[in-house]
Amino acid sequence: MKKISLFALLTLNMLFAVTLVQLTETMDSKKQKNTTFKINNPTGEPVAVDFSVLKLTDTDNNKEQREISPNVSYYPSQFVLMPNETKNVRVKYIGTDLPATEEVYRVIAKELDVDVSEKNSTAPKGKISASIKMRFSYEGLLFVKRADAKPNLAIESFEKLPKGGISILISNSGNASDVPNMALYNFFAKVDGKEYMLQEKDFANAEFRRVLPNKKNTFFLKHIALPKGNLESIRIEKKL
Repeated sequence: MKKISLFALLTLNMLFAVTLVQLTETMDSKKQKNTTFKINNPTGEPVAVDFSVLKLTDTDNNKEQREISPNVSYYPSQFVLMPNETKNVRVKYIGTDLPATEEVYRVIAKELDVDVSEKNSTAPKGKISASIKMRFSYEGLLFVKRADAKPNLAIESFEKLPKGGISILISNSGNASDVPNMALYNFFAKVDGKEYMLQEKDFANAEFRRVLPNKKNTFFLKHIALPKGNLESIRIEKKL
């Protein structure tokens, strides 16, 4: 796979794509059941945008399952952004009360495959010309929960992989989601009665996706390096 430098990626975004000004928003107050996402067009051309909000229902094996939810409304959903224009999209939680268990939504701002410029001389005057072009999308998250909602992650089971490394099944018995990465958690493995804290190198190429409330997610540690012996247990501990 060809690698793209950060500078090149940012340059591509500036030239071609719409952007979400903020990537996450939270509704956790009885008085705050609506919010605004800002969509920006940093290019010199008009861009057609599709905006949507989909509820996350599962993330096992790092694959998101999404569905339309009647609890959230948003407006506008489709619009044209003029060059260097920013538009506010209003998002509202329709439920009477905030949910006892956190609801997580994927917020998507997607550039449509429509050329809304007037540079195509073959299109009749006053008409929008359509053409196939590269599509870009930006994805954010919306959390709807009560202020006291908390995750409760635990390693439910583990299994050695045939080619080395292990897989771990992490469950969340709390009422809020969380990402079990090294920035937020410490991992400990017990080998022959002695406990070791896993290091950054043990998580090389491991992808940790958000674990939703009352859900489980399988993660693969293919490069974990532990002393030889009987792996008795693995546990996870929230950092202070």
